[in-house]
Amino acid sequence: MGKFCSIGPNVRTAPGKHPTHTFVSTHPAIFSNPDCCLKNFQTKDQHNPTRNVVIGNDVWLCANVVIADGVKIGDGAIIAANAVVTTDVEPYSIMGGIPAKFIRKRFKDEQIDVLNESKWWDKNIDWIDENAQLFLNIEDYCHFHKK
Repeated sequence: MGKFCSIGPNVRTAPGKHPTHTFVSTHPAIFSNPDCCLKNFQTKDQHNPTRNVVIGNDVWLCANVVIADGVKIGDGAIIAANAVVTTDVEPYSIMGGIPAKFIRKRFKDEQIDVLNESKWWDKNIDWIDENAQLFLNIEDYCHFHKK
């Protein structure tokens, strides 16, 4: 997870993916060796269901968002309340729904380019403190960085 993220209540990542074709059963005891099952039929994991979720900087995950394993959420993205994210999310996109779909971009492409290039979240806290007023208006922020 990146810096300056806002996380609402009850945000979760989905716990592993199950095979949906090839294997006869989707039950973990059949294709892997999890500790949570009373009986396992395999001595090693035959499916490798673990896929990391990557969350960029300045991401806002609203209440009750569920993120599927393996999903990457780009910098500056917003995920609407109650969304289920099953695919990667582009930087500065707003997504919502079940499954989550693209709603719109937060800013114009040129403004997104400035944000991506400036990487403000990597600046020291003093720089952010001194330039806090720029963060109140995307046009002011971009104008400052185009100098």
